[in-house]
Amino acid sequence: MASSKHSEEEILKLGKKLIQELKLEYSVNTLARWLVHYLAELIDNIENCKSPKRKKQLQKECCELILKLWSNKEFLPITKPLQSLQPILEILEVFKERDYLISPRWLEYRPLPRDNAWANFIDVVKNNTENIFNKSIELHLNSDLMFKDEQWLNEHKEFLTKTERELLTQLDTMIAMKGSSSIDFDKVKTSSIEERFNHIFDDLEELIEGQKKELLRLKESVRQTLSKN
Repeated sequence: MASSKHSEEEILKLGKKLIQELKLEYSVNTLARWLVHYLAELIDNIENCKSPKRKKQLQKECCELILKLWSNKEFLPITKPLQSLQPILEILEVFKERDYLISPRWLEYRPLPRDNAWANFIDVVKNNTENIFNKSIELHLNSDLMFKDEQWLNEHKEFLTKTERELLTQLDTMIAMKGSSSIDFDKVKTSSIEERFNHIFDDLEELIEGQKKELLRLKESVRQTLSKN
């Protein structure tokens, strides 16, 4: 274990976490069922061993196995760190691919009065589009979704990559900022996932319809201007 940067206590704690995750696949996955039994037996042997020398040997063998499993976690039938956040990561990746400089504002939009119809149109399109982006992100970015990943961050931080730790911290900060969110979370937090999505889709349709209405006002304004000339 001298070559490992983690303590035996941390590694055994990770082993118990792997057992918990594997149990979720226990009934339908032969590999998960075997690993649960095997890891649980090894850890149980350590905890009940009376000989300090034998206990140290068992700890070394068990920790080596846990680290080997962790190094091949992509092949384990468990929910990996950040796996549940994949939808939000893919949305954010779209912004990066297209060089969008849009980030969630969670600020109430108050349009300024203007006499310029084109400025009004651009203003509505710009702000409604930002709200569409933000609502799409906020729909996926919720505390329930983050719960399991926060467990990895809080309890097994040492085993996450630097990128994973930074991303989880950033997403956690974004969630903490949702107090001024444009989404009514009390309304969407229901037992029905369908109701939640219906609510957000209603909001998105309203935002898109607002852009269309502003376009029609712009067209009418231009027609009136042209008719006077």
